[in-house]
Amino acid sequence: MGDFQETTLRSDAIESFLGRIYMLDKGREIPLRLSQTRDKFTWGLTPEYDWLQAGGAEPPPVFNFVFHSQSESRLHFNILGTGQSAAKRLGSSRNGYLGLYEHAEVKDYWKLEPLDWRENDLVCHWRDHRGHRVNAIPDTPHYQPGAFYQLNVEQGRNCEFLVRRIG
Repeated sequence: MGDFQETTLRSDAIESFLGRIYMLDKGREIPLRLSQTRDKFTWGLTPEYDWLQAGGAEPPPVFNFVFHSQSESRLHFNILGTGQSAAKRLGSSRNGYLGLYEHAEVKDYWKLEPLDWRENDLVCHWRDHRGHRVNAIPDTPHYQPGAFYQLNVEQGRNCEFLVRRIG
């Protein structure tokens, strides 16, 4: 299989791949993560499991990108969990927050709008099926040091993302 760009640009060659997602901020790759109920201090909102966030020092989870379709400037994928989350698919809540949901609850695909290619890396704008960009909202307080962000398609600061193909 050729590099990510060569394979991904030809719709007849696009297939599923495993990848990790990073939020890009001032040249830094901020790993995405799945929330856990122990993530917040006691006075903050206690999150549920499997909300998609950016921040921390751990490597991002591996996602299964399943090709759906292609438009002139965007590649459409269903994004599924792997491992313990393999029965879940990435979706957004009624308020626009990204998280993993049971397959039956999510029908819509995600759009990747390529901006730059680097070997197995794709720098892109990430959009929901309606074309709304995935944005970052600062998430505080958090028990770990550093900056954390919630991801949302209705509000927040526009940002770019890096999808790194690993398989």
